[in-house]
Amino acid sequence: MKLDFKKNLGSIDKIIRTVLGLVSIWLAYNKIITGWIANLVITFGLLQFIEAYLGY
Repeated sequence: MKLDFKKNLGSIDKIIRTVLGLVSIWLAYNKIITGWIANLVITFGLLQFIEAYLGY
């Protein structure tokens, strides 16, 4: 089985995902968001960076 994914993320989408990632990580780093939600927010931020970098 061959999976052929095409990149479908435009430049505006990449910018939005990068900004969301930065803001979410900043909120957790500066302890504005704490506890298990902070871990969830950091994970969300990292996933946004990965998606922006890969473009899928």
